[in-house]
This record gives sequence, C-alpha cells and structure tokens, in this order.
Amino acid sequence: MNFSYELIEKYKEVKGYTQDKQVISDFTEFNSGNMSQIKKGNRHLTANQCIAMANAVGMDQKEALLKLAIEKSKSKEEGKIWSDIVKKISAACVALTLVAGLANAPTEDAFA
Repeated sequence: MNFSYELIEKYKEVKGYTQDKQVISDFTEFNSGNMSQIKKGNRHLTANQCIAMANAVGMDQKEALLKLAIEKSKSKEEGKIWSDIVKKISAACVALTLVAGLANAPTEDAFA
C-alpha cells in the first residue's frame, strides 16, 4: 500500500467514514477517478490534500510531505535520498530529546 492511500485510510478512520465517496466530498479537487488511481498506485495526493489529511489525523505536516515526496520519487536513487533525509531528521530529533532530557536530569547535588 502506498503512503497516499494509507493516509486516506487513516483519514477515513478518524472521520468515521466507511466509503471513499465521503472523503471525495471533503476535497473539491478530488474525484472518484483520482481515488481509483491512488489506490492502484498510479497517482498521489497533492501537497495540499496531504497537509489537510495530515492535520485531520494528527500527523506532523512535515513528516507527511516528506513521505509524499518519497512516494512521488521518479527513481530509486531519489527515493533513497528522501528516505535518508527523513532518517537524519529523525535521528537529530532523538538526539535533541536526549540532550534536553540530560540537561533537565537531577544532579548529585540535588540529593545531598
């Protein structure tokens, strides 16, 4: 399953929708042909659709757009580069979280 279709399915779940036509009615530039092509992997969400759905499901917009870029990659090399960017950003976030956690950790003096 491709990212666009996965995001649509999450959107349907969050909205309590059971049919694709309910999703289609939420987006003016969306139609049943587009939906069919997305399901087949021949088409992708637009950036605006991706952002709107990411917001609705509580997903970070930047992460969603990066995943969409990976999906839209024209070559394996391009997809790998986008994947590497996502990994580096994730690693930087983890490192930052650890540093922030260590900065707030109690010292031995606090227990004296």
